[in-house]
Amino acid sequence: MPPPERQLRSSAVLALGLVLAVVVAAAGIRLEIGLPGVRVVHRGAASLEVIAVLWLGWMTWRARADRLAVFRAALLVIGLSAFLSVVGIAAGQNPPPAGAAANLLGGLALAAVLAWLIGRLDRDAGGLGLALTALAGVLLAIQLALGARLAIMERYVAALPAHGLLAMALAGLLGWIGLARVRGAAGKALFALALVAPVAGFTALHYEYSALAALAHALAAVLLLTAAAFALGRGA
Repeated sequence: MPPPERQLRSSAVLALGLVLAVVVAAAGIRLEIGLPGVRVVHRGAASLEVIAVLWLGWMTWRARADRLAVFRAALLVIGLSAFLSVVGIAAGQNPPPAGAAANLLGGLALAAVLAWLIGRLDRDAGGLGLALTALAGVLLAIQLALGARLAIMERYVAALPAHGLLAMALAGLLGWIGLARVRGAAGKALFALALVAPVAGFTALHYEYSALAALAHALAAVLLLTAAAFALGRGA
């Protein structure tokens, strides 16, 4: 990997780590867990993420001649970061449902694009195939939309059966992709998270949506999303 692409990857990894911190801290705030410093972590990570994205933009400019898909993904990261900044300022600390949904889905989309970008930079020549990549991406998008509805709309019961059934289908598909189509530690991580995320969700349901169980499910879900996006980017 040329030096500019190595630096681009480092900036994407840093930005992804900060986005994950923001998403998990936001889940803790939304669930009213009351852990000390959650809002400080949220604000600090969000501010540092902007700096990391600006660094990523500069590194993308330096590496722009190498891979057009990487350049476009980095531009999407910058656009999503700008969108989330505007939404965050406009919505304030107690956002309405629409603002909360935009923040949550936008943050998840940003994490997914960053993970895809990192995977693309580590591209595996074997490939997953366009049809398989598209199927996994569409199912993940639907599942995240259902999950956001449950999280924000006071766990709206009407979405629950579809969310649970799709969780089982995704666990099977992503688990198989992790074992059969993704090499190395990335494949093993995807397989493990494909099992952990639905189990965490069912545990949260069993304990009548206890805050800690719900937070564990949110963490497992966002880690599954990033692992899947990395694998899809690597094999695209």
